[in-house]
Amino acid sequence: MEFKAFRTKSKTLFVFINVFMAILAVILLVILLYGWLNLYTDHGVEVEVPNVRGMAVEEAESLAESVGMELNIVDSVYTTKVPRGIVIEQTPPAMSRAKRHRYIYVVINAKCKRQIPLPDVQQISYRQAQATLEAMGLRVTNIVYQPFEHRDIVIGMTFNGRKLNPGERIEEGSSIVLIVGSGNRGGTHPVVVPDLRGKTLEEAKALLEENELQLGAYDFDEQPTEDNIGKFVVFTQSPLKGSDAIDGDEVTIMLTRNLNHKLQEMAETRSASAPKEEILEVENNDQDSIDDEWF
Repeated sequence: MEFKAFRTKSKTLFVFINVFMAILAVILLVILLYGWLNLYTDHGVEVEVPNVRGMAVEEAESLAESVGMELNIVDSVYTTKVPRGIVIEQTPPAMSRAKRHRYIYVVINAKCKRQIPLPDVQQISYRQAQATLEAMGLRVTNIVYQPFEHRDIVIGMTFNGRKLNPGERIEEGSSIVLIVGSGNRGGTHPVVVPDLRGKTLEEAKALLEENELQLGAYDFDEQPTEDNIGKFVVFTQSPLKGSDAIDGDEVTIMLTRNLNHKLQEMAETRSASAPKEEILEVENNDQDSIDDEWF
């Protein structure tokens, strides 16, 4: 019986010792792991984050490495306020504390200009096209007129003499030339519409040709005859006198045999209740507002 009791006690002691050794081994392992992690992560060791804003990327990388940190470019933007390739934002901020071997995340000014997809501005007015392009960061530096039936309508774009297509990418800030319709079949330069009032049909036609314009549609307030057609004179026109036009544009006119009577009649028709001063202005041949309403 004593032998069995001794054997049982020996087994218990052996198990106890094994358990104790296992616990001790775990404790030692935890201590070693904790020490290794502290060493690996520099626990409690921090450095001051340098200010890399305003630096070139290469210079910023060198400064970050000198304090035991690394530079990581996370994004780029384009601005004309700073040179290309310059750091404009950083995280963590300068003068803050961070552990060694950590990253400084930066945003830089792109080394290349942003590429902008060209919008389709054809078949719209050049003013609308110009506003659209400039809102996207492009510049309209010139407008060139070419023969096209609709005036001031964009029919194309060029960059450095090269034709551009909608959807094509071009650098931000590029100078665009708009090709715009002249409103006629062959005009290329601007002219001013002359005053045709009081001119006969032949005189009006000759004056228009002298100013590089053409006579368009014309009509009479009464049916003329071969004998009296030379007595009819222009009492209203479109475009109005002094208007801007392109050589080759057409001017439409209306003719009458009694100019003063026609002007007075038009003034009374325009507004029976108009102030006396306004009627007097019409009688004094201030015809622009009447011409505008007539057409």
